[in-house]
Amino acid sequence: MSFVGSYKHSLDAKKRVFIPSKFREELGDEFYITRKFDTYLSIYTAMDWQIYVEKIEKLPESEAVEIQDFLLGAAQKCTPDANGRIILDERLASHAGIDKNVIFVGAGRQIRIWAEETWNEREKSRDLAKMRELMKQYGL
Repeated sequence: MSFVGSYKHSLDAKKRVFIPSKFREELGDEFYITRKFDTYLSIYTAMDWQIYVEKIEKLPESEAVEIQDFLLGAAQKCTPDANGRIILDERLASHAGIDKNVIFVGAGRQIRIWAEETWNEREKSRDLAKMRELMKQYGL
């Protein structure tokens, strides 16, 4: 499975947001959202979330505590309502700077959720030459 494409949606007054239908089909009835070290959120299928958690749990406990607290402690288990909406947790929304409009971006095995303003700035400032060179290095 590989998530691709990008979709714009808005939070309503109750902090609900539609999960794009193309993504919902592949996510299934239950999925997980967590924050990342950058200012976006990541959505994982239940299966990919389990794999992710298992990798984190393999870290030495002395090093894993901060990571577990940050990533797992803020995670949200989601089941969309009949209309395909979820309520976005306030702590997650705050981390990503989300207050109204969001961009869902397919990123392979995960979906990223960006505040629209952050996404637009990121799009304007991309270093295409650097990305091109990196892709050449890896034969892409």
